[in-house]
Amino acid sequence: MPRLWWWSYRQGRDRGWLLAEAAAPIAALTAGALAWPHTPGVLVYAVMVIAGSWVYPLLTVYLPHHGYGDTPLTQTRTLRGRIIPAVFLELTYHLEHHLYPQVPSHHLATLARRLDGYLAAHGVRPVRVV
Repeated sequence: MPRLWWWSYRQGRDRGWLLAEAAAPIAALTAGALAWPHTPGVLVYAVMVIAGSWVYPLLTVYLPHHGYGDTPLTQTRTLRGRIIPAVFLELTYHLEHHLYPQVPSHHLATLARRLDGYLAAHGVRPVRVV
């Protein structure tokens, strides 16, 4: 995230917005620290939002695309389960999304079940999660 932000800043476009984006988490953490004697909720919320803004892209963008093959069936992973896919709005069915990008995310679980035999026949084994 810092590298992406720094690259954008060096490009010289929308620097005002980029500075505001960089200042917002600092302001939220500062407000939370100042409000701590009255309520811990502001700081807890700020920390959760900031952590989520890093974890969500990590789990739905970076990890599914990092270090995989070049063929359509090996370009990304697919995670199967009930809880984790629901939390990430079915975006853990990333291979299915790449193979059939026109399918809405709420139908990817159904598509995944339909592709199970095909994927198994080609040596693709989905990762099972909670």
